[in-house]
Amino acid sequence: MSKMTVLVLDGHSRAALETLQSLGRAGVQVDIAAESSDCLAFNSRYAARKLRQPLQEPIGDFHAWLRIQDQKRNYELIVPATEASLMGIRALNEDGDDSLRRKAVLPANDSLDIAVDKEKTWVLARDLGVPVPEGILISSLSEIGQSGPFPLVLKPTRSKVMIAGELRTLAVAIIKNESQRQEQLRQWLPLTPVLQQQYISGKGIGVEFLFDHGQKIWHFAHERIHEYPLSGGASSYRRSIKPPAALLGDAEKLLTALKWHGVAMVEFKVDARGQHWLMEINPRLWGSLALSIDAGVNFPLGLLQVARGEQPAVQPEYKLVYTRDLRTDVEWLKANLRADPQDPLLFTRSRSFSVLELLRPLAGRESWDHFDWHDLSISRRTLALAFSDQLRPLLRRTKNWWTERRWLRHHRAVLQHLANSGDPKKILFVCYGNICRSPLAAGLAQQNLAHIEIESAGFHDATGRGCPEKMLRIAGSSSLDLSHHRSARATREQMLSADLVIAMDLENIDQIRTECSEALSHTTLLGLFASPATVHIADPYLSDADTTSKVCGQIRSGIEGLSRRLGSCKIVPYPGSVPTAAQGTR
Repeated sequence: MSKMTVLVLDGHSRAALETLQSLGRAGVQVDIAAESSDCLAFNSRYAARKLRQPLQEPIGDFHAWLRIQDQKRNYELIVPATEASLMGIRALNEDGDDSLRRKAVLPANDSLDIAVDKEKTWVLARDLGVPVPEGILISSLSEIGQSGPFPLVLKPTRSKVMIAGELRTLAVAIIKNESQRQEQLRQWLPLTPVLQQQYISGKGIGVEFLFDHGQKIWHFAHERIHEYPLSGGASSYRRSIKPPAALLGDAEKLLTALKWHGVAMVEFKVDARGQHWLMEINPRLWGSLALSIDAGVNFPLGLLQVARGEQPAVQPEYKLVYTRDLRTDVEWLKANLRADPQDPLLFTRSRSFSVLELLRPLAGRESWDHFDWHDLSISRRTLALAFSDQLRPLLRRTKNWWTERRWLRHHRAVLQHLANSGDPKKILFVCYGNICRSPLAAGLAQQNLAHIEIESAGFHDATGRGCPEKMLRIAGSSSLDLSHHRSARATREQMLSADLVIAMDLENIDQIRTECSEALSHTTLLGLFASPATVHIADPYLSDADTTSKVCGQIRSGIEGLSRRLGSCKIVPYPGSVPTAAQGTR
């Protein structure tokens, strides 16, 4: 083992760190790669080499980097720990004998594409007789129509999409009403088709597998006990279980039909009647990997044996144990204390019992993710991060309080200067993209301050973009037409020529400080004109309907305060929520 080398990608992920520790304990030389140096896994004693991993775009650069590392170390196994690097390796030629792809232990592209596409997975399961929630595929805005009953679930067919040159994750959304449904669909459909499904309430069960060219080698199963967020998400606390025969059979049926090769987790929901329903296939190592390893099914080691062409041992008999992701589960405990236990859409548990469960490690039946007596630097770092997670909000509130006090003083000084010099002749509103906040603010200001020249601009380098549909609809509720607006990049000359520059948040202020610090003397924040005053009006680009509504309400309140200050306020009353018709993205 000591002569074997393995490369683990995506070192920031929980699965990557568990893989590093598992193989490291077995004596394997493991190189860990991450896109940022701020990576917990880099603190592990098992990290033989710590590498800076390039982005998956452009894909040619990623492949070239991967080949250089493999030429240096001749890896036995390459582990893509997230979907991003998994799809990066998928782009390698599968027809030829590409050693990188072989070392990554991936199934054929057709099989992988079905597994990562929720609609294709749903169709395959339905055809195989595996229970699936009722669903329809919505591919375009013209197909939105009306729906019900609620709640229902919207799933982007691809969870990873490119937005403004960045790879973003789109999480499954639980939808409570028609306006929320339409808003979410209009936000996602320009990016990906969406699978609309029946909502299934129940406990989450995951069945994990190791396959070798279509043949099952190992299986393991776990039940989610805590999910964060409470509406459904990653498991922060879970236990190993013996899988029900019907559920195990359906999971195996899916991967056998795909002639699977490598690891995968098949996720189900089991309702109150005991009926299981397929949720999705996770075609890589999973976030709760620590549980299977601690229970006695060492998937990373088995994956290494498959990569080397060896036959792993027979199906291990595994223990029934619990594992906890400490950092995330502290947040779950706090959320569970605050949550309404009667809300059927929240997966809450008895508060007193959840606290008592913290004693389970004393009985030797629970371990914590990444805690290893032979890797104490990770254990110490994890505890320190858990503590700082709880301290950070307090420090942030204190910092925000001081920041707000400082900017209020500056705000008063700017207003006093205006009072002494007369009304401004030109006002410039700025935000990041100049397609959401600043155009709306400028349009509302023009309705009230016709005697003042009003402009808006942003700091995003992409220009000529229009406002998203949701902002057009909100503006339309105030008889404001932003359909002809196109984003512009703020310039130094523009900021200096304005008598008053109004920003939306402190990030905008930092950008002004960098590009034109002289303009700060006549710059303030729109939120300080609002009631209540605030130094931060958030970017609603990717926000849901409720958040977007609140942001636009803050903008409106700020413009009302500004107009009163300058002696004019004629703003049309704001309806207080996003119009019933749906909205889009930034």
